[in-house]
Amino acid sequence: MRMYIAITAVAAVLAANLWLFQLEDPARRNAINAEATALNLGLLPPDQGVTLALVEHGRDVAPHVVLVTETTQTGISGIDLTRTGLTTQSDYFEALVEVGLERLTALAIAAKNRRAELPLVQVSFQDLRPAAGTSTRTVASGTNFPEHLEETHAQSVFNFPKFGPATPPITTVAITPEELLDYEVEICARFDRDIETVADFDKAQKGFFLCGDFSDRAVLTRLVDPDNFDVGTGFSDAKSGPDRFPSGGLFVVPRDWQAFVNAERLVTEVNGETRQDTRAGDMILSFRDLVEKVLADTERPRFLYKSEYWHLIEGKKIARGQVLMSGTAEGVIFMPPNLRQILRGVARYLTHGDVVRGRDPYQSVVTSFITEERQSGRYLQPNDLVTHKSSRMGLIKATVLQNEVPEVWSAVSQGSK
Repeated sequence: MRMYIAITAVAAVLAANLWLFQLEDPARRNAINAEATALNLGLLPPDQGVTLALVEHGRDVAPHVVLVTETTQTGISGIDLTRTGLTTQSDYFEALVEVGLERLTALAIAAKNRRAELPLVQVSFQDLRPAAGTSTRTVASGTNFPEHLEETHAQSVFNFPKFGPATPPITTVAITPEELLDYEVEICARFDRDIETVADFDKAQKGFFLCGDFSDRAVLTRLVDPDNFDVGTGFSDAKSGPDRFPSGGLFVVPRDWQAFVNAERLVTEVNGETRQDTRAGDMILSFRDLVEKVLADTERPRFLYKSEYWHLIEGKKIARGQVLMSGTAEGVIFMPPNLRQILRGVARYLTHGDVVRGRDPYQSVVTSFITEERQSGRYLQPNDLVTHKSSRMGLIKATVLQNEVPEVWSAVSQGSK
């Protein structure tokens, strides 16, 4: 009997070792519900709203405001409102006021019917400035789509501050070998006034544009509280930086913002393969709901970023020009550790000396998980091309570059905490 028990025990240990360390893990990929038809870049019909863009004309020259009348795979056609003397402004909302919504609508309708009153210009996406503007402090939203909330094991929608300037539609994102770089496609909004109350939001003119959100899941996994994402720890550190916020170049001002958002389709492709595909209307909290939630979280600086605590917003308001992000849908690369990964981490903690050195067992398991994820090659790699597309807000193309030395970026200039 003792021999039988001993043999059984040895067999069990060998089987456990085989299951934990020898057998390959199945390919890990979050499922998506992609639509059957391919997404075609389009434009909001002029009777439903106007689409504007800022065209780069050199470092020492103010950008020109263009009324967009057509989009293609490579750029836009439209009326250069600056060159034709219709506006002297380089702010979307100010140009809208100066020219007038009805005048812009009439110009766009005439161009659509091939009876353009003014000459059209063709502009590459490469020459468009980011529709996100120049603000470097963004209000981000997490797990605001049902499937993404489920795939990340989150508890509810939450917000956090994201630091860093927006980059243009055709851009790059640099990574180091230590990072686990992930993508997110989102719809973003800006307003023509400070938003201090929900009533301000209701009265405000709203502009929408496509945006992306790159994350280092290694940093996030190390810092996040897995039992309470709303604490905010880890998200600002993982998602902030000089190239983590790509912005589309089309700024859409719809007459009916809710109808526009509900119908807008958002897609992410990596090297031509569809990874995300959703309708913005699937958001759990609408932009109005998000504003209400943000304005209710202004009392204390509770969001940790670079070892200091920050307020979600400054001055208890979403400032004019500040960006509000929607959150992303299902299909990101990140997946929480599975049972085998957790048990392997525990086994390494017990056998590789971490327990003797007094290391925290949780962080030891986290380190094991991050190492495995890095070795899997699942995350974005140098030379990958990430393409975010939308049905009526244009596109973003970001090429991943290798950066051996982490870039130091400070949020000191971002204002009060």
